[in-house]
Parts: sequence; C-alpha cells; structure tokens
Amino acid sequence: MADDEEPIAIGEALAGIKVLPLLEGWTALAAIVLVKCIDEEGRPSWAFRTTDGLNDEELLGALTVRTDMLRRDLLASYYDQDE
Repeated sequence: MADDEEPIAIGEALAGIKVLPLLEGWTALAAIVLVKCIDEEGRPSWAFRTTDGLNDEELLGALTVRTDMLRRDLLASYYDQDE
C-alpha cells in the first residue's frame, strides 16, 4: 500500500465477492486476503492484502498451516484416485 492510501472496508474493496460466513459467535479480528484479479492489461494476476492486527509471525504461521493442510488434502485425493 502506498503511504498516501487509507484502508477501506473489505466489502467495499472486494465488492461482489462472496465468502462463507464465520461460525456463529465468532468475531473477525484480522484477515489475510489473496485475490485473483484481472490486471489493467486483461491478464490474470494476484493481489495480496492483510489487515492491521497481524504481525509477521502470525501471518507466516497461518499461511504455513493452511499450506500444509492443503498439501495433505491434495495428497489424500491423489492417493484415493489410485484405489
């Protein structure tokens, strides 16, 4: 984010994008957002954003755990196809 940019509400930044809601009783504190976009030249690209409230250790931990979970699920689906 450039120094002169101010954060905006996630619903405003990602208008039209829908996600599953949090579990009942949960309260959002911070977010990691990876958005598949079309850039100004019409090519697919990715944008990565985080909210205030996440330090680098939390960010790395969350991404590492999610990567490991996805890797586990993909491997399981690969081996299930062999049976």
